[in-house]
Amino acid sequence: MAVSVADLIKRKEAREASKKARYDIKTSMGVFTIRKPSRAIFIESRDMENGDGDRYVILNSVVEPNLKDAKLQEAYGCTEPTDIIDKLFDPGEVVSIAKAIMEVCGYGKDIPKKVHEDLKN
Repeated sequence: MAVSVADLIKRKEAREASKKARYDIKTSMGVFTIRKPSRAIFIESRDMENGDGDRYVILNSVVEPNLKDAKLQEAYGCTEPTDIIDKLFDPGEVVSIAKAIMEVCGYGKDIPKKVHEDLKN
């Protein structure tokens, strides 16, 4: 049975709360806390080349530790904010971290589906 408008209205609060959820991911550098990035972050990342989109998503999704921290950026000799990603992680790990972030947003998730059948009276 399909979801109703009333069901969707009841789930509004839970949906909004899920947008603010935090997730811990284990990396070679330790546990990092991420949040779901906004739709705008994903749209901007798709237009980037050479893996820069993955770095951009990670930079804008990690909330702890703060990868944009000026002291951290300076300590690693970063000229661009996204440089910190390559300084901290191996190339394959960057792809895996970006994929994990995308998965919490529903990308790559299998959506069950079946043929809709009309009820006959």
